[in-house]
Amino acid sequence: MTRQPFDEFSKQLFEALLTPYGRVTVDRTVPGESRRIDIYFEPINPTQLNPAELGQLAQLSQTKSLFEPFRNPPTSAEVRSCVLKLYLLHAELHRAANRTLLDAELPRLWIVASSASSQLLADFGGQLDGEDGIYLFDRGGRTGLINIAELPTTEETLWLRLLGKGTTQEQAIEELLLLPETNPKRSTALDLLVRWRISIEITATVNQEEEQFLMALSQAYLEWERQTRTQGIEQGIEQGKVVLVLMQLRSRLGTLPQSLETQIQHLPAATLDQLAIALLDFNTLEELEQWLQAQS
Repeated sequence: MTRQPFDEFSKQLFEALLTPYGRVTVDRTVPGESRRIDIYFEPINPTQLNPAELGQLAQLSQTKSLFEPFRNPPTSAEVRSCVLKLYLLHAELHRAANRTLLDAELPRLWIVASSASSQLLADFGGQLDGEDGIYLFDRGGRTGLINIAELPTTEETLWLRLLGKGTTQEQAIEELLLLPETNPKRSTALDLLVRWRISIEITATVNQEEEQFLMALSQAYLEWERQTRTQGIEQGIEQGKVVLVLMQLRSRLGTLPQSLETQIQHLPAATLDQLAIALLDFNTLEELEQWLQAQS
């Protein structure tokens, strides 16, 4: 499975869950070569993080935190790359403060992995932190790994297990559908899952693993359709594609001019599908504008 659809889902899920409690920065840049932190969270007031709403995620977000989600088990090189981003950010914050910050003032890194090998955990000194699936690396490193496959199947771990894989994720989707319809986070997560499904369908070549995942999403998709009809929203597949494309463009390019958003909203379905693929190559608004001009 291509990383792009999962990356977008994981970033949007963290953003939706944590925004009420602090500042969420997606793709935060760090000094040096081109490196970006997937999700950087700065809590406004840690005491306001509500375990009843966020479950295990509330405990992980008590301090400034980097979240690096992985759809597939991370390699040692990928773990080191994440740790390097953490230390580059620490150095940047020390310089900005013009003093040596205390450990408690520095962000913590959480690698969020669908699964992780025992060898990788041993290589980095991973030790269970009192909870199944939550590992801390060498003392003082301010780094931990969430092994989603090992998390207990409880309400507290639901939002993290949605980022899992296989039966772990399928179980989490089933539990999501059982939440009360009045739960706003249920609606948000359901909407993001459907957008992920649409993203796979229009941007990825579906293989056996993706087919299994799409099947797991079938009930979620049917529930989303029923929910949107009940609310009187005439979204449908094409509307979902428009929303998805706009979100991906904002993630890559920042805020879009209203004129461009309006133009995209009125694109024919075939052109919108082409844009969903082409947008991965856009680095500036000018490139997007040139592409749209070429289609007119």
